[in-house]
Amino acid sequence: MKKTVREQRRATRLTRLVPIDCTLDAYPQDLINEKHLIKRGDGFRAKTINVSKTGMLLNLNYLFPERTTLDIKVPAGEATPIQFTMKVRVAWTKKNAYRIFGRYSAGVRIISGEKKFIKKLVDFFELPLK
Repeated sequence: MKKTVREQRRATRLTRLVPIDCTLDAYPQDLINEKHLIKRGDGFRAKTINVSKTGMLLNLNYLFPERTTLDIKVPAGEATPIQFTMKVRVAWTKKNAYRIFGRYSAGVRIISGEKKFIKKLVDFFELPLK
């Protein structure tokens, strides 16, 4: 008999693809003197394939340590009617087996952002696929 798998996340996630602009806000204080490819204030592109009220999965080409904070700009378009920004903190990272959306995945927690826009983004991911 096959065992059913229970969702372990607090909020369910559905998969869609939304390109986003990111800016490095800060590395964790204990890693401040280490050399990194990306410097504070540098921008880069990423994609998110799922979002919840409290976090999202980013696919990107840079590996960031846990506790790194990023500013994310979600462009106006299919997902949201207007562009908005939010601040996130990296919870975990891993290397992707396939580089379809980026070399690395990062689970991030939303630290701040206007709740009504985050809700619109979450609602977009919850819509049935057409």
